[in-house]
Amino acid sequence: MSVTTELIVFGVISIALGGGLLYAGRHLYPRLDLTRDALSTVRLLTAVIAGVLLLMGVGLVAVGLVT
Repeated sequence: MSVTTELIVFGVISIALGGGLLYAGRHLYPRLDLTRDALSTVRLLTAVIAGVLLLMGVGLVAVGLVT
């Protein structure tokens, strides 16, 4: 496997993990027994982590396609 292919594969995996995290969080949040403030903090942290994964994945795919 070449470096370009590996970048694209890792990018797609990162995008899938970010999307999966958002999907799982959306179904898990209503079941959590947390206060309103704690739930908003958990949602914010999940969104930040998923955002980083998604942006990193898009960047890796873009670099893999350009290279």
